[in-house]
Amino acid sequence: MQDPRLRILSVLFLSAAAYASIAGALLTLIWLFLYPAYLLSAIRSKALYILLPFTAILALVMHIMGENGLSYFIRIGILLLLAFTIIRGWRPGEFLDLGVWLFGPGIGFDIGLAIELTVQGTDDAARDWSRVITAMKLKGMRPDIRNLAPISFLMIHLHLLRAGDQADLLITRGYKSGGSCCPHFQTSNRDIIASLCAILILFVSFMAVRDIFILAL
Repeated sequence: MQDPRLRILSVLFLSAAAYASIAGALLTLIWLFLYPAYLLSAIRSKALYILLPFTAILALVMHIMGENGLSYFIRIGILLLLAFTIIRGWRPGEFLDLGVWLFGPGIGFDIGLAIELTVQGTDDAARDWSRVITAMKLKGMRPDIRNLAPISFLMIHLHLLRAGDQADLLITRGYKSGGSCCPHFQTSNRDIIASLCAILILFVSFMAVRDIFILAL
């Protein structure tokens, strides 16, 4: 989606729908096919398959305790897929524009800048991980539980060094609080249609939940 405002609203609607019911989760999955390139990139993400086993473990625990673990796994799994798909559409500067548009050039600029640096740090961490894995393969090593701790320490150390450099750069440029930013958004017809579909999915998901409650009564 080109317009980050509609993207955030759609994510909020779809997240509520996917968490509310299986019907909402499945409709959210169908909605993701509106952006096949981002969806395919999310499916190929290794981080997604790192998080899914933890979700499966929680679902198994819920099943053992007598809860509907399968429903939980499907809903949370699709929520994760939604998050990984939407983040693929992020472009540098969007969160800064969105923060200033929502909260003004003071606190809005600070919030937007913090989110921009966080997302950038996540991307940098992913690239650092790829470099570490490549270096280990060149040395004939394989990542396992034994070298997980030193790899994690190295990535945290790199992240702290990079954060220090960014802080020094902001201080050098005289940054204290707030800033000047003129938000600019482009809204396409596809964005509007996708947002309307997200609202419809939220409505349908809560209708399904209400029907379940009526049957239970």
